Amino acid sequence: ENDVIPCLNHMQTGLLAWSPLGRGVLTGKYRSGIPADSRAASPQWSEFTRQRMTERDRTIVEAVNAAATGLACSPSDVALAWLATQPSVASAITGARTAAQLKSLLTALDLELPAQILQALNDVSDPR
Repeated sequence: ENDVIPCLNHMQTGLLAWSPLGRGVLTGKYRSGIPADSRAASPQWSEFTRQRMTERDRTIVEAVNAAATGLACSPSDVALAWLATQPSVASAITGARTAAQLKSLLTALDLELPAQILQALNDVSDPR
C-alpha cells in the first residue's frame, strides 16, 4: 500500500480492490471467535483468513463496528462505504456467497459516511 497507492495516484489510475472486507474479518463475525461455518474454520481457507486477524486488524474491526453501531448499519456497509471514498480505488470484488449477502453488500452503495467517521477510519487504517 505504501508504494502502490501513491504510484496509482500519480498515474491517475485506480486499483481493483480484492477481498475488500478483509477476507470476511471486517464483517465483525470473528470478533468473539471463529464460527464453525466460516472460512477461518475451514482447513482450506483458515490460513488465508487468519492472516487478517492481527492486533492491528482487530483495532480496525472495532472502529468499523463502532461506526456501524452509531450509524445503525452493518460493519460491511461501513467498510465498503469507506473503501468507495478512497481515491485510488476504482472498483472492488466482494466475496458474497449467497444472494442475501450480495443484497446486503449493495446497500453500502447508498451509505454516506460523516466526515468524522471517515477521518477516524482513515486514521486507524493508515498503513504507516
